[in-house]
Amino acid sequence: MANEIYTGGGSGANLVQASRLSELFLETIADRDYSVLAHPAIMYLGDINGGQSSATLIPVVNVSDDEFASLTEIQAGTPSDIASAQAPITVGRWYLERDYSDFISILDGTGAVDEVALVDGMIIGANMTTLSLVVTVGATFTVIKGASGATLTHATILEAKQALRSAHVKGPYVCILGAKQFNEWETDFNSLGGAVQFKTEQASEMARLTGNSYMGSWDGIDFYTSSKVITDGTDLNGCMFGLGAIGWKSAHQTPSPAQVVVVDAGFVQVEASREGNQALSKLQGNMWIGVGKLQDAGGVRIRSVD
Repeated sequence: MANEIYTGGGSGANLVQASRLSELFLETIADRDYSVLAHPAIMYLGDINGGQSSATLIPVVNVSDDEFASLTEIQAGTPSDIASAQAPITVGRWYLERDYSDFISILDGTGAVDEVALVDGMIIGANMTTLSLVVTVGATFTVIKGASGATLTHATILEAKQALRSAHVKGPYVCILGAKQFNEWETDFNSLGGAVQFKTEQASEMARLTGNSYMGSWDGIDFYTSSKVITDGTDLNGCMFGLGAIGWKSAHQTPSPAQVVVVDAGFVQVEASREGNQALSKLQGNMWIGVGKLQDAGGVRIRSVD
């Protein structure tokens, strides 16, 4: 046969350009993984809807640690106090907007200026904001392991774990480090050898199921890396903590009938609006969230050179 219309050659090749068909937008390389938020050590404490205040005081009480007193046969007993503290969490508003013109939508052939792609990116951004708040709190733990200006070693991780164990913190523990911190620890850990090994063989499968930030586990500690780990200009300040150290609360705004709500994802809401006289569309995302330190003894700040 002759005169076939196909992209590989012949007179029909110019009708459709194969290179154009394969052209897609490419996102910048960046950390977009927030899977650590699903770790059981990070406690979700509900929403504040109807609470009449953006601030909540979480009671921290001891109802199960007092031992019984030894009394004689008819001696009167006295009540024991329940030790109580209050951990504050304040929910605030966070915002992200994407504006795009009709003309750029007409010309775009990559799919970058697509409402679904833009909304999906905003939801990822909301979760990354939550993670940023978690590691910000993690950098305020009073107990610090690791020396300023020094590389991170296995001895530092061991000291952090032992500090949590000594404080009777419930596991499993989660350790959130900067990528540089984790690389330094992994190098030092591998140089030590020994029978107890880091479970890297599980990390690749877990990363596939969760996200690329999961690095693996060792001795009851789940390791994650994050670009959100706080730096003070000299040191990175990662953290390790267990159940009862960090918690978060949220709020949910019921959409108005006047709004065009594209996504209503609980504490994140994305709505669409239109400026017809400008031929301009807008996606406006609002989020209501607060993260707080519940018990300082439940975590350790892990410090090493940036």
